[in-house]
Formats: sequence, C-alpha cells, structure tokens
Amino acid sequence: MATTASRAAVLAALLAATSAADVAADDVARVLSASGGEADDACDSAFPEDCEAAALALRQLRGIRRHSGDADDDSSTTGTPGALKTSSVWTPWSEDLGRPSTAPLYTFYMYRAVSDEIYDPVNVNAANLPGVLWYLHHEVVVQYPRKFKITGIDRFKVQMRATEALVKKGMHFGPRMAMDLGQATGPFVCGRQNNSQGYSEPSFCDGPFDSAKEFDIIASNGKPYGLPFEYGRYGFNVGCNNLGEYPFPMYDVYYPKAVWYTLPGPCPSKTFDSTDAACKAREPGGLCKGVPTGEGNCTWSYEHMGHVTIDDFVDTPVDKLNEAGGREYDPYTDKGIKTDFWDGINNTEANALRIKKLRKLFADRFPNQTLDEEMPSPPCDFDFGEFYKEFWWRPPFAGECMDAMEGDDCYTMAKWGKTEGIYSHPEYYPGLTTASTMKDFQQLLYMQGKPECPHRPCGIAGGLYDSASKAKASGAKDHQGVKQ
Repeated sequence: MATTASRAAVLAALLAATSAADVAADDVARVLSASGGEADDACDSAFPEDCEAAALALRQLRGIRRHSGDADDDSSTTGTPGALKTSSVWTPWSEDLGRPSTAPLYTFYMYRAVSDEIYDPVNVNAANLPGVLWYLHHEVVVQYPRKFKITGIDRFKVQMRATEALVKKGMHFGPRMAMDLGQATGPFVCGRQNNSQGYSEPSFCDGPFDSAKEFDIIASNGKPYGLPFEYGRYGFNVGCNNLGEYPFPMYDVYYPKAVWYTLPGPCPSKTFDSTDAACKAREPGGLCKGVPTGEGNCTWSYEHMGHVTIDDFVDTPVDKLNEAGGREYDPYTDKGIKTDFWDGINNTEANALRIKKLRKLFADRFPNQTLDEEMPSPPCDFDFGEFYKEFWWRPPFAGECMDAMEGDDCYTMAKWGKTEGIYSHPEYYPGLTTASTMKDFQQLLYMQGKPECPHRPCGIAGGLYDSASKAKASGAKDHQGVKQ
C-alpha cells in the first residue's frame, strides 16, 4: 500500500495544471481525505484499509437490474435520439452544453461484473478489462459463493463524446461518481472551506447531493447550476478514474492501466426504484441513441457485445473447487487452496497474464469482433485541479461589494478583459463570453484573487450576491482568502 506521502505526491501531480492557486500536495490530500464512504457493503472487503482509504463502494460494477416497470420508457435503457429537445425541464447551464461539441468521438470497450440477472449499463460504474479484473480479485473471488452472486463479465462497446465545457478545460472525462443502486453518491463538491493558511479550497460531501448546498457552489456569474456542480457545469459527462488516483483506490494498484468509469443515465439523483418521469425530465443524463453529439445530455451510447462466465476464465469451476475443499483466493495468504489461478494479487506479471487470458477468452468467444487491444480506451484525462479550479477562488458572496469605477485599476483590468482578453485569451475567463458584462468580469477577477479587484461588484445577477451575502454573513467572514 502507498504511504500518505506518496498519495499526496499523486494528488500533487493531478493538480499540476492549476494556475489559479498553488495548492500544496498536503492541502489536496487533506481535502480529499474528507471524501468517501457511502455504501453499506464497502467495508465487507477483506482489506480493511480499502475502507479506511476512501470507503467507496466497489459493488457498483454490478450495475442496476432492469425493472419490468421501465419497459415502456425506452429512454431509461437506450437513451433518446440525439440530445433531449422537447418535454424536458432541463436547461443547459451554458451555451457550451446546448450545442454539439468539437470533441472527438471515442469508441472503446467497457466491462462489468454481473450476476445471472438482466442488467443495463445505465447509472452504473463500469471498467476497462484490467479494471474489472482488479474488482473481481479484490472483492468477488475472496469468498464462496462469490460476492453478490457474480458469475460473469459483460462487454459493451461504448461511444463517447465530451461536452465543449470539458474540452475547453483540456479533458474528455469528468470525475468518477460512485453509483449506488442507480443513485450518484459522490463525492460531490459542496462548497469551500479554509485551509490551514486561511485560503479557500474545495470541500467535498459524500452521499446523494444535497440541494441545500446549491448556494455554496454558485457560479461567478451568479447563475445557479441547478444540479451538482459536476453535472451542472460540465453536462452529464462520462466519469473516469485511474485506479491508484482520486477518488478510489488511492494506493498502489498492480493491474496495469486499470480504469473505472461512470455512465450517467436519466435521474442519477435517485435510486432506480425511486426514479420518476419528472426527475428524468429534470436530469436527462448523458445516454443517447446513436452517435453522441457532445451536448450536455448526449455524451455516450452503448451496444452490448457479449458475455463470458468467470468459470470459463479460471482453471476450475468454483462449485467443483468448493466441493473438493478448495478456495479460489484467500486474501490473508495471498493464495488459493487447490488452485493457484488468483495467487499474487500484487504481482504485476501474474496480473498481466490474467489480463491476457481474459482478452483471449473474449477473442475466442467472439471472433468477429474487434480485439480489445485493437480498440483501446482513451486516456483517463480527468484533471482534478483544472476541473475544480474555481473552488480555490474566493466564494462569490464573500466580502463587501463595491463597483469598479473608471480610472480604477480593477476597472482597467476588467475593461481589457471584456474588450480584448476574452477574444485573445478566452481561457483566462472561464464561464464568461463576449456578451458578459463589466460586472461579470469584475466578479471573476475578484474571485480569482486579483489584487487590483479587492471587492466584488454590487447588484450582479439581479442582486443575488447582495441578498446572499446577508443570508451568509457569517459564512462570508470564514472565506475571505484566496491563494495567489
């Protein structure tokens, strides 16, 4: 297992692109340490340190069972044609989410460990081939019967196109959200907190997103996201995490290039059994029919490509092994009994051989399909620091308001941004457009901690900030700083 220091080093690398705040590695490690712990079976693992590290559920790779009650609702399983255009109360937060993106189309395989029940890969966590093997090895074959009655592995061909909002940040994936029975359980950013130096940093909450936190994640232009920041700001993006990095597991992983994903479908704020039509209209998800457009509600589609059983993959069927007094894998001895198939959980060479064998099984079973290694998944390029950059800025409701006046340094800087900077360097002004007002530019410069703009503007967004400041007066005193 990696030490706390080495985890911090990994997180520091993730934040290398953050320009608005020089965030120290120990600060990031502390911020992330508050995240995790949402599903009731996460700590059934034979490795208690898994729970201590993040306490995120591993069971999500099983997926969500298809319920007969959804048979008439085609969008719940196969998406809508292109982006959802009508009969929806979902409104794109920005222009970037309401139009097709310039992102490339990626086509690659995803895998899920499944039982004998019928599942759809909607509002679930999935994995690449090394990722699903890591899950099986750590969580499933450690007991008999196998955990969650898992018997096999499904393969899906996924097409994915990122939203323009993500592309502008240099990413094609968002963060991987844990999915518990179809409900996204975070970790979600839910506001800001002060670090030991008195500067703002993001604060994360576990469990379903609390709408009461929406005010704490409000944007610099005063426009509420209407959803968790992760989906409101960037659309219903496909999430990813390289195993060994945020959010889980954040320790050394010996399955090479193992990745997990999130596939957000309709109504990710509720469990599958509590989903209703109103929620699906408000939260259409990213699943769509055909080729994804990259609009905020059309980021991925899938096609089922086949199934293999674990018994086909291992040396001895598990029931036969158990009858003979054997055991697939004992995590305490790192060996099996009467089988050595799973021996060496931290042996990279042995794990590479298991990956190779599973690839061969799919190739032999489905000879007319493209080989896994010939349709590789795109790099998991989620960038923690860039994605959450604005949460190292001042909160929009902090401090007293004072409009910049002509002749002030702040006015000069805001005017240059509006008349020149937004055209030559739009990346300097995230969330703003050529139509943004001078107050919008002052607001952003203030939040970014520019010394020329020590005050936020008054009356922006119809007085939202002024009224909010009164409601959050005590909170404003707690979040005055921003790292330069």
